[in-house]
Order: sequence, then structure tokens, then C-alpha cells
Amino acid sequence: MVRGTAAVDAAIEGTRGFLATLLTTVGEVQARGGVLEEAFTAAHDALVGQYGQWAIFQHCLPFDVARVWDELSGIERPVIWTPERDRALWARLQG
Repeated sequence: MVRGTAAVDAAIEGTRGFLATLLTTVGEVQARGGVLEEAFTAAHDALVGQYGQWAIFQHCLPFDVARVWDELSGIERPVIWTPERDRALWARLQG
């Protein structure tokens, strides 16, 4: 839990930094014609040093990368997450 103005401001800035790096990194891979697995590796490498200590970083990153990939691909509405999609994406990116 984050309490106090300074801690909340730091948490917001941390989230902004995470998202900016994620968007930039995935976008660069996509722009050069790369694939989702490359985007995941690039995003992980770019983010792990600063955000790897976040409690759910390793668990959520595959899903974060996939969602950004979809968004940058022009998918207007997020693809619905199902248990099957969850397992398949995890196996593809973390397997």
C-alpha cells in the first residue's frame, strides 16, 4: 500500500515510466517487423533492471506485452482473456 503524497507521486511516476518504456520497446520491435516473442524479450531486458523487483513483474509482463502489441496493431478492443489464452501466452513467452 502506498501512503502519502510523495509515495503516491513516486508510484504514479514509476507507472508512467514503466508504460513509456513498454510502449517504446514493443513499438520498436513491431516497427521493424519483429514478432511478439522478440518484443517480450526486448521489453523484459529494458524493464527488469528498474522494475524487476515489483512483486508481480515476471508474472504480468507477458500479458502487458501482448496487450501493448495488440493496441499498437490497431486492435480497438482488447482480446478477451480466457484460461486457455492465458496458458498459451504464458507458454509462448515464458515457456
